[in-house]
Amino acid sequence: MKIKENITIKQIGDESILVANDGQQISYTRVISLNSSAEFLIAGSFGNDFTVEDWAERLAERYGIDRSRAMADARALVDKLIQAGVLYE
Repeated sequence: MKIKENITIKQIGDESILVANDGQQISYTRVISLNSSAEFLIAGSFGNDFTVEDWAERLAERYGIDRSRAMADARALVDKLIQAGVLYE
C-alpha cells in the first residue's frame, strides 16, 4: 500500500496532523491528529510501498515492543488511515 500523494504532515504547536493538499490550498476540514508512533511510520513511508508487517517491524524495533503488539498497533493505524482515505493499495 501507499500514502496518497496529496497528504502531508503539518506541525501545529506541539501536535502533528495529516492534511490533504490539492496543489492550490491545504484543506483543514479533514484533519487527522497523529501520535508520535503514527507520525514515525507515516513520515518514513511517503512515496514508498509498505505492508502492515513492515510497519509492525518498524514499531517493534523502535519501541522495543513484542511482535504481536506491534502488529495489532500497525493494523489499527492502517485500518483508520484506509477509512480516512489516506492510503491506497
